Amino acid sequence: MISALPATESIHRFVVSHGKGGALGIFTAADPMPLRRGQAVVLHTLRGIEIGSVLCPATDRQALLLGATSAGHLLRRVTSEDRSQREEQATLEQQIFETSRAWAKQDGLALEILDVDLLFDASSAIVQFVGADTDTEAFAQKLEQHFSLTIRLENLATPAPPEEEAHGCDKPDCGRTADGGGGCTTCSTGGGCSSCGSSKVDLRQYFGHLRTKMNEKQRIPLA
Repeated sequence: MISALPATESIHRFVVSHGKGGALGIFTAADPMPLRRGQAVVLHTLRGIEIGSVLCPATDRQALLLGATSAGHLLRRVTSEDRSQREEQATLEQQIFETSRAWAKQDGLALEILDVDLLFDASSAIVQFVGADTDTEAFAQKLEQHFSLTIRLENLATPAPPEEEAHGCDKPDCGRTADGGGGCTTCSTGGGCSSCGSSKVDLRQYFGHLRTKMNEKQRIPLA
C-alpha cells in the first residue's frame, strides 16, 4: 500500500527517481503539490522532459548533498494521456534497441548495447552500452538519421580519471578528501558523483534490474 507523504504547510521540493538507471534528483514544483510516495510525475531534467517516481519531500540537506546538477522542475502529475503516450513510446524504444544492436554487430563495434532510454518528449534517446567507446560518433549519427531524433551514447562502464578518483572535484559540497576519505554523495544506482560528475560507479544494482527487464523482453541477458 502506498502511503501519503508527510503533510506540511507547503511542499514544493521532492526527491524523485528518474531514467532507466534510477538517477536521483531534487525537483521543484511551481506550487505546493500533495504527492504520494511512488506517484508518477513529469519532470524537466538536464536531459529533457522525463517521467519520474516521487520518493519523499526534499530537505535542505538532501538538496545540498545531491547538488545543482541533480536539480530540475516538477511539472505535473502523470495523466492517463501521459501513460498512453509512454506506452506508445515503448515500441520506439524497442526499435532503437534492436536496430542499435544489429548495426553495432554489423559494423564490428566492440560494444554491447544494454538498453535505450527514450525521453518523454521524444526529442532524444540515450543508448546505454558497455565496451569501447571509440569510433561511435558515426554510429550515433547513423541512428539519428534513421530515427530522426538526437541519439546520445552512454558508456556505463567508463571509469573515473585517476586524479578525479583520488581527489574528487574540489567543489565545496563534494566531501571527498585528499586521502580518499569522505567521497561524493551518490544515489545507489550507478549514477556517479552527483556534484562533480565522477563516474566511478557500482553497477551491480543496475545490472540486476536490467537482467530482469531483458528476461521479460527476451533480450540477451548479461553474463
